[in-house]
Amino acid sequence: MATAKYTIKGNDKIPNYKSELEVDVDDKYEAYSKPIPDPTPFEDGFITWFNAFGVREKAARKDANVTYKVVLQALPARKRLFVLYDGKPHEIKTQSAGRGKVKFTLDVGDPPIGAYP
Repeated sequence: MATAKYTIKGNDKIPNYKSELEVDVDDKYEAYSKPIPDPTPFEDGFITWFNAFGVREKAARKDANVTYKVVLQALPARKRLFVLYDGKPHEIKTQSAGRGKVKFTLDVGDPPIGAYP
């Protein structure tokens, strides 16, 4: 299986944090930018969404739930990483990707990515 890499720009709403991310997905699919939602109430604060993307079939341009890898800059200290799907936020555990970056694998086709607090 060959993969393709897509760079998705974020909104840089977190001070001193570059919110761009890279999506690695099977080359039958593509990642594309989507509108970033407003902050979501969570516990005693808000999750700040800083990036949003979709994954779709290249040929049919139909959204798809397939496995892909996301690489992004590690969050600042004491921030937790979340994705939004099924109408609620889900905390994501990451692994080191080297050079101050982290990675995770997901199979949800269009999740916003955010940080809390």
